[in-house]
Amino acid sequence: MLEKIANVLKFIQTTLIYLIYPPICPVCEEIVDERYQLCENCATKILKIDTYKNLIFPINAIMRITKYRKGTRSLLRRLKFDNNTNVLAALQKILFDAASNGKIKNFLADIDIATYVPLHEKRLKKRGYNQTELIFKDWLLAQNLPAENLLIRTKATPHLYKYNPEERKKILQGAFSVVEGVDVRGKNILIVDDIFTTGATAAGCASVLKSAGAAKIFMLAFASDFGEVVG
Repeated sequence: MLEKIANVLKFIQTTLIYLIYPPICPVCEEIVDERYQLCENCATKILKIDTYKNLIFPINAIMRITKYRKGTRSLLRRLKFDNNTNVLAALQKILFDAASNGKIKNFLADIDIATYVPLHEKRLKKRGYNQTELIFKDWLLAQNLPAENLLIRTKATPHLYKYNPEERKKILQGAFSVVEGVDVRGKNILIVDDIFTTGATAAGCASVLKSAGAAKIFMLAFASDFGEVVG
């Protein structure tokens, strides 16, 4: 009898919470069926699982999960610049919901190990976390992909969104190195990052991995516009 009463009270509590705080789409705030999920309209506009048509040496292929400026920009900026980790659950749900996509499965098929684009120690200390690692760590584990911090950022650089592609390349020269003692020889490596824009950061990371003997290098970005015209 007591168990039945407890179950009824729990049901009432859950129902009240749902009515007062219904699950909403993290982008447009439309009511949805499940907490943190994208509504159908946003999922159609934002999810963009495809590969970049332009090759960036020495990266073998680059894939994105979502569109950026007309997609997940607000969520990522809140995590990076406002230290709002409350959006992390929504970002991770997007990743996990996309994991069954055949394009992603094929893209990850030959990867030996994944690594995160590193932050410089000063920025890491100030922010308290590497946002890319927070977004991807559990997801990579669920894909049975080992992930390690193979790279370090040896040079503090400014936020790059204000600079053009050539300026970014210059700023990032000598900004990365492979962690001492790490052996990447002959391995196919996946670099993950929250945002892919011009590819300067990805190329900088890939170059030092390639110089250290990596076989193939792939890039997976949570969000990118892939150079598309954005109105």
